[in-house]
Amino acid sequence: MSADCPQPLAVRDSPNFLPGTSMCCEIAVLPLELLLSLQRSHFHVVGNNIQIVQRPGAGYNVISNGQVKAERQWNLTECIQRKVTVTSLKKYRNLQETILSKPMVFLTSIKPPEVSKKEMAYAIIVNTHHSKMRQEIQDSMNDVTASEIEANYILQITVQKAVQSFFSMKEGYKMDGLGLDFTCELKCDSFDCTSKIKELDGKVLDLSCLTEDEKCKVKNLLDNMSEPNIQINTASEQSPGEVPSLCAGSSEKEVFSSSQGQSYAKRTSVKEKSSTQYPAVNEKSYLLQFTQNLPRYIE
Repeated sequence: MSADCPQPLAVRDSPNFLPGTSMCCEIAVLPLELLLSLQRSHFHVVGNNIQIVQRPGAGYNVISNGQVKAERQWNLTECIQRKVTVTSLKKYRNLQETILSKPMVFLTSIKPPEVSKKEMAYAIIVNTHHSKMRQEIQDSMNDVTASEIEANYILQITVQKAVQSFFSMKEGYKMDGLGLDFTCELKCDSFDCTSKIKELDGKVLDLSCLTEDEKCKVKNLLDNMSEPNIQINTASEQSPGEVPSLCAGSSEKEVFSSSQGQSYAKRTSVKEKSSTQYPAVNEKSYLLQFTQNLPRYIE
């Protein structure tokens, strides 16, 4: 039994996804212990304590108040609190960049249908690499307009309805619904306040699995999902005012993986680009020049 593919957990249903890609997944659901065992480089576990490893770009943004209770109580460090308050628009934008830099992980408790089994801690992963989920979060956080800079703004991002709808189809499964939201507040010296709740509505992918082959495929998917987001085009490569073909934060696999069946960004191929770099050539003239100078090409 390999270290990366641990012993099977008592969970149900085989995952149904495109192996090796992260862009096929919008929201993923899996037992917390399965996530910890398959992503050991991002989570250091000692007893009931979980330290989220912080690396630039790579890994996960775990949204939690520091604890999740199920069959056992987990204590978390280096997580992002479920409610964050900032006092300037610059700090708000920095928070937005942080949230979009890695997949968001919410933790909640699920009660399996079997009477003999206790509650289990589940991880709900919002894949910010996916263009749909990324755009939903970005649009919600961009609602702080110039006219609202001097006012308080409270945004709550939640996946509660999507997750509850998913488990409602699993007969007998019950959830407490806690821990599935993140609130960011921009607090200014003003009595005015704008509040908004953003329900993330995406396809939920069940990554619960039993066999070693399934676990290795899930690990491959999670590895891709936790990779750093990268930027392909730079400002120097674009004409003024041109929108980047691949914005910062988008996954390279989002563009280059032919197995996706979808295109999230328009890119000019090398062949297309090279064909526009040279003027049209008269074939007869070119052939004549080549034959006249033929001796120079023969040593």
